[in-house]
Order: sequence, then structure tokens, then C-alpha cells
Amino acid sequence: MELVETPVFSVGEFLDYVNELFSPRAYVVEGEISEFRPHPTGAYFSLKDKEGEGILNCYMNPFAYRSLGVILEDGMCVKAHGAPKIYKPKGRFSFVADSVELSGEGTLRKAYEALKKKLEDEGLFSRKREIPEFISRIGIITSKTGAVIDDFRKNLKQRGLELFLYDVRVEGAQAHTKIAGAIRWFNTHAPECDVLVLIRGGGSLEDLQPFNNELVAREIFSSRIPVIAGIGHDRDVPIASMASDYVTSTPSFAAILVNESWKRIFENVPFAERRILDGCEDIFDMVRGVMTQAAEKFISGIKYIRTRSQEYSHTIVRAFSDSLLKTSIVIANAEKIIGLMDPKRNLRLGYSIIYDNGGRVLKSVKTLQKNDVITASLADGSFDARIETTKK
Repeated sequence: MELVETPVFSVGEFLDYVNELFSPRAYVVEGEISEFRPHPTGAYFSLKDKEGEGILNCYMNPFAYRSLGVILEDGMCVKAHGAPKIYKPKGRFSFVADSVELSGEGTLRKAYEALKKKLEDEGLFSRKREIPEFISRIGIITSKTGAVIDDFRKNLKQRGLELFLYDVRVEGAQAHTKIAGAIRWFNTHAPECDVLVLIRGGGSLEDLQPFNNELVAREIFSSRIPVIAGIGHDRDVPIASMASDYVTSTPSFAAILVNESWKRIFENVPFAERRILDGCEDIFDMVRGVMTQAAEKFISGIKYIRTRSQEYSHTIVRAFSDSLLKTSIVIANAEKIIGLMDPKRNLRLGYSIIYDNGGRVLKSVKTLQKNDVITASLADGSFDARIETTKK
């Protein structure tokens, strides 16, 4: 049989080896807190069995401790999540917890009452904002699985609402950090919602630990978007509900509250409809009156125009007749004057017109010479003559 040589470690190597054996997986240890000491470097405490003599030294780093959102005290029963580790410089074995859940009715009750008093004294429960009217964009914070989201959607009326779901765990360790992160996300990212709805089905005090958490309560209080809480509970109202702007007992009632934001407009629709119809009737009456007056004025104008046109026609006819008479008189007078001035009339009286051989009217004997041929025009004809002599 071949012997296997046992490895030889230095102290540091052995401690590293042991830590590596524990590091691949996480463990949950339940016990009662004792010797709790908060410190800037972290939280130090021991877990001990309720019955028995087991004691486990525990440590939690400052960030993890601040993220708990609960007040730890001696005597509380908790479930610590983490892994064991040996601190090499001192060879001290301890349990490094990354999160802690409260355990047991008494511990949960004590933590609930302590946190409730603390936040109430700070005024986190007194600030209540009005839920906006006509909600149309809703940020929903809950788990996408289960009946809760379906109940909420089924109770919403069909009004073209936009729903934005942020899927989170609503139970168990670290659930509170996810819920707080979802509230923070809606306040710092698009879409711009009218209201946030934080919903979960019923549960015991232990089930509702994420909603009885200081971190969640402060994020709700800091939210610039109004928050509706619809968290079912057996007896005690969750801390998150107290910090919200409006509380409903179930997710279904949260949906009904959203519907109620539209109540005023639907109540006022009949009244507004009546006002619109009455207004239309008034407008129609006014238009009818204006049109009637306009028609009467138009008809009156037509009658006036017809009357005036008849008067104008008589005036025009009379003026035209007078003008014709005056014109005929003028023409007659002109004919008389023209007749008196007619050269043929003078010819008929014994006068004649003498033309030279070029057809020009002779006006003086100075232009005539002997043997010039002239033409004499009389009333009934003309004749030619030759100049023998001229006399002045």
C-alpha cells in the first residue's frame, strides 16, 4: 500500500487554505444577537444559540450594515447570511455576514416598533401629497410573477394608461435594497410617471420585512413622484405604507384609487355635455336671429332698389326724351343755318363760282392773264370761257 505524504503548510498558507474551503459558498446561521457593537469600521456582534452553548463571532462591513435598514440590538433573533473566515493576523475565526434577516415574532415586533417610533418622530409619516388627477403613466414596483400584478391590471379601467413595471423581489434578504433601488430609478430615469405604485400580496410580519425597512421608507419619503402603497398585511400597517402618500389595503384597491383620479372628469361629463348643447343652442339662436335680420335687410334693400330703379327709369326716360327734343331742335336750327350757308343756294339766286384752269376758285382778277381758260359754275350747270381782257 502506497503511503500518501501529508502536505506541510505554513501558518499563513494553512489559514488561506481553510478560507478557500469556505469561500465558494454562502451559509445562513440563525441565532440570538449578543455583544452588539456598531463601529466606523463595521458592526461587531456574536450569535448564540437560544438553547445550548454555541457562540459565533460575527462581523459586517459598514456598507452592508448601513444597507440593512433595520436597527440591530442585543437579544434579537436573526438569520445571518455570509461565510466564515479566519483573520490571519490574530488567527481569529469569525462569520462575515453580508446581510441579516430578523427572525421570530418577538424580534420582528421589537424592530417594527422601534423603527416606527424613530421615523414617526422624524416626521416621515406626516407628509402626504395629493394624488394627481387623470393619472396616465404609472410606475409599478413589484414582482412580475404571481397574481399581484395581474390583480392590479385587471382592476384598472381601460383608459389608455401606460404601465411601466420594475421587477423586484418582494421577500427575503436583499429584497429591501431592490425595492429602494426601484424607487430611486423611477425618480432619476425616464419615463416620467405621474405616480408610483408599490404593491405586494398579504403576508406575515416576517414576510413583510422588506417593507418594514428604514432604507425603503426613506426612499419613499425622498421620492419626488407621489407613491401609492398597496401592501397586504395581517395586522400591522407596513412602515413603507406609512411613509407613502396614500395607503390602500390591497393591490386591487390601489388600481381602484388610480381609477378614482379620473372620477371628476366623468362626473362632469354630463354637466359639460349639457353646457355644450345649451351653448350650441344659444349660438344657433343667435345665428338664426342674425340671419333673419340680414335676410330682412336684404329683402328691404331689394325693395328699395326696385322702387328707386323705377323712379330712376322714369327719370332717365324723361331726361332722354328731353334730350332728344333738344337735339332735334338744335339739328333743325343747324339745318337752317347750313341751308343758308349752302353755296348752291347762292347759285340759285344768280351767283356763280369761277374756277381757273387748275380747278381753283378765282378770287381776284390779278391772277388772270389773256387767253386763260376759266370755268363758270351756275345753279344748273357750268361753261368754259377764255379771257380776252381784264378790268380792275
